[in-house]
Amino acid sequence: MRETPNAKREPVNVVGNSSFGRYKEISSAKTYNMFISDNWLVNTPGYQKVIQLLASGEGRVVYSSTRGKIMIAVVGSLVYQISAQFVVTYIGMLTTQTGEVFVDENLNAQICLVDGVNVYIYNYSLGYPNLTIQTGLGNLIPNYVSFHNTYFLFGNANTTSNGAAWYAYQFSTETTIVQATPGQFALQTKPDFALAVVRLPGQSANVLVLGSTVCEIWTQVGGLQNYQRNSTINVDYGCVSVSTISDSDNFVAWLGINEKNAPVIMTYTGQGFTRISTDGIDYQLDQIKYPMQSTGMFFRQDGHLFYQLTFYNEADNLTLIYDFNTQKFFNLSDANLDYHPARNYVYFQGETYFISLNTASLYISATDYTTYNENLQTGPKNPALNLEIPRIRICDTIRAEDSAQFRANSFVFTMEQGEDLNVTGASLLGLDQLMITENFTNPPQAVMLTEWGVEMAEEGFSDEPIPYQPRVDMTLSRDGGVTWSNTVSRLLNPAGERMNIVNWEGMGLCNALTYKLRFWGLSRFVVSNGFTDIY
Repeated sequence: MRETPNAKREPVNVVGNSSFGRYKEISSAKTYNMFISDNWLVNTPGYQKVIQLLASGEGRVVYSSTRGKIMIAVVGSLVYQISAQFVVTYIGMLTTQTGEVFVDENLNAQICLVDGVNVYIYNYSLGYPNLTIQTGLGNLIPNYVSFHNTYFLFGNANTTSNGAAWYAYQFSTETTIVQATPGQFALQTKPDFALAVVRLPGQSANVLVLGSTVCEIWTQVGGLQNYQRNSTINVDYGCVSVSTISDSDNFVAWLGINEKNAPVIMTYTGQGFTRISTDGIDYQLDQIKYPMQSTGMFFRQDGHLFYQLTFYNEADNLTLIYDFNTQKFFNLSDANLDYHPARNYVYFQGETYFISLNTASLYISATDYTTYNENLQTGPKNPALNLEIPRIRICDTIRAEDSAQFRANSFVFTMEQGEDLNVTGASLLGLDQLMITENFTNPPQAVMLTEWGVEMAEEGFSDEPIPYQPRVDMTLSRDGGVTWSNTVSRLLNPAGERMNIVNWEGMGLCNALTYKLRFWGLSRFVVSNGFTDIY
């Protein structure tokens, strides 16, 4: 590492989040498929296909039944039970084929599914298929379901004068439910529609009723009233899309809106309501063209609690995650930098799974999986289906305090190396090709060697595959992240070679300097902050 005489050592926040500045001049910082852990940048979870339910189709929901010790998955119109041994059994069919499905269960082995049109009951204690459509719902167009204190609580998609009502239903027979007495309630704070009802984590008697412009807290009091509104509190934000509602052990989160403001990301805890989206995030959300085509979910990974929000219409094509531990946002994507395919996550038998929006398949997800693997866990493996995760960090822009020009000479940061077992010194030395170069005269007159002592191949030589070797690509911008330079790569060490400094020299003259790093490889990446010498 070369030191520049009389230079100032300027920190570079290689470890950072997606800041979503209103304009690039304010901030162009972004982080794709990585998050901050113990002040280092590490990779977000990869995934591995576990079950392909259909050859194609839309994954609509996966649900984990605690009492039944099964999962319920819906793909298109078909509903499946997945056992603890991952045996898939068909249990019935919905009348709809697209859109998110909402699921919960009661204490009587009944699992309730809602698809925006009908209510279905599946009783896992009976033989299958036994998916039963519920009739006699009156003015209820079921929009959302959650279980609370012996009742299934339903939000309402009815947009007529009856749309303010929400409902409580209870067990009737093994395959049916019936409206409780009393079992119909209504939003009261504003003229609105009761879109969803969610139990509040840690508050056994309270539920949150979400409308399109307002939310109210209701308490189960029993007796002739059953549920009663808390008249001392409400939040002046409703819900844009019920598919974005998700709850964890401490939080309820959703994409909020009201009649006077653009969308924001809202959360509720026992301490009250909070907007977690920043000005930049709110501006980003205001540009969303199809907010109803979205889904939101909580998942916990390596001690961090994340809320994941995806807009899957191709006009929007965006996935954000919010880390409640660090209170920061990051970008998440698939292998093509499109939206992440998860529709929702469940925790089942000690592992996290999700159903895919795109492939009608179930996946296991964890940071131990460092690729996006479309091969099934069992069966033949196609290397072309084991996809690299695009991990990208765009750092904050460096400027002189007086906006004067400066020259940047060195850029250095620390990262873990030598832990990727996919690449060894032997794997590099055992093949003739490491890079493709321009034509040169035949060896030995003009032999060119890599840093590993391997002869470079002439263009057109393709008899041997190029050996795998992870690398870091660096590009820089001198205009705040609007345009970028050519890419300069640094190859990373093979297994066992743990020298961990990565550096570049001679960035040149500029009055604004932004570094973009892309980490290529099939293994994990663990990256620390860096610095650059300017003078």
